[in-house]
Amino acid sequence: MRLGDRLRQARESARLSQIQVKGYTGINNKTLSNYEKNVSSPDPYTLKTLADLYGVTTDWLISGEQLDFQQSTSYISSEDLRLLGILKNLSIEKKHAIEILLSDTEDSTEKK
Repeated sequence: MRLGDRLRQARESARLSQIQVKGYTGINNKTLSNYEKNVSSPDPYTLKTLADLYGVTTDWLISGEQLDFQQSTSYISSEDLRLLGILKNLSIEKKHAIEILLSDTEDSTEKK
């Protein structure tokens, strides 16, 4: 399996479409498609960005082997990223309403 195949497999395992990846990373979906078809390869920074987004290591993307034995503590699930994408596009008023809801939840949790 080649780098592009592993990139596609990791994206699909994270249940992300190429359009969603574009929204989270800014990588053009045609460029992403070229990576996945092994037409071109991402630069190291882009490779790290995709690995973090997909919850895999760059070692695995490059070689297919899990060489990095440290678990990432900064992993964000695809569901969390999806919600962040929704939040990013909300109006200021809706963001404020969500902040109010969250602060109410925090207050009730602290009282217990």
